[in-house]
Amino acid sequence: MMLNLLAELDPTRNATVGEAALYAILGYLIVFVGIAFLIFVVWGVGKLMSFMEGKKQAKPVQKIQESVVVPADNDEVSDEVIAVITAALAAYYQQENKKCEFTVKRIKRL
Repeated sequence: MMLNLLAELDPTRNATVGEAALYAILGYLIVFVGIAFLIFVVWGVGKLMSFMEGKKQAKPVQKIQESVVVPADNDEVSDEVIAVITAALAAYYQQENKKCEFTVKRIKRL
């Protein structure tokens, strides 16, 4: 059937101005819709990736509201102060989304 339709076309016949304009408008429309579809797909994938990344983040860090008073006459720092300093550093690094790779070995007063 398709061959019959192609056989009826006259290869020497030129398209009219109206047909050429119609073909141009249809071509532009198809390209525009295709590009808009690709933009929508890329935008949707970006939103999906940011949504999935948001799920992976850890629960929010609570601020430390305790105040620790360090005695001035003692050169040694108590274990409680060391724990508070370590927790504050861990909370800071977790808020910055960096991997926390530190170990507190000793705290000296300067």
